[in-house]
Amino acid sequence: MHKLFETERLSAFVLDQSGGRQLLSYEVRNREFFRQYSIARNDSYFTHANFLSVCENQHTLFEQNRKLPLVFVMKGKGKIVATVNLNEIVYGVFRSCTIGYSVDAELIRRGIGKEAVSKVVEYAFDTLLLHRIEANIMPRNEASLALATSLGFCNEGLSKKYLYINGKWEDHVNMVLINDKLDMQKIH
Repeated sequence: MHKLFETERLSAFVLDQSGGRQLLSYEVRNREFFRQYSIARNDSYFTHANFLSVCENQHTLFEQNRKLPLVFVMKGKGKIVATVNLNEIVYGVFRSCTIGYSVDAELIRRGIGKEAVSKVVEYAFDTLLLHRIEANIMPRNEASLALATSLGFCNEGLSKKYLYINGKWEDHVNMVLINDKLDMQKIH
């Protein structure tokens, strides 16, 4: 994995196959915690071979400029403590993406998520020159809604039965952040 940037406490790395074992460890460590907000995963998902494939696929999308898959570690440490992904990146006149993020259960409510997501938003707007970032969050995920709100994301409404999670269709709040500083005249 190569380092993309740092924050005060964190180093951000672009995910590739070399991060497979670390990402697997992160996911296994947080399996029960993530279950409430993630799609159902069976045991075959939590294998090294699968995570090598996942990491390879994520990196391929990164190379195609369609995704920014990041893992965060505490500076000087090797253990992944958070992930942030810019998904479905589209350029042209749309210049938009969706964002997804997770934080290690042992480190929630310590500012790790905000530190990581705020830097990724800055990178998306200032380096990737994106105009719009969408975060779709379950209404009961109060911590994630609070994080998005604290970074300036605005509630654009409820997407009914948006994702199939753990055996049922879940509503999601559509949170959006707009890059008002983007000058399209300078891009073309």
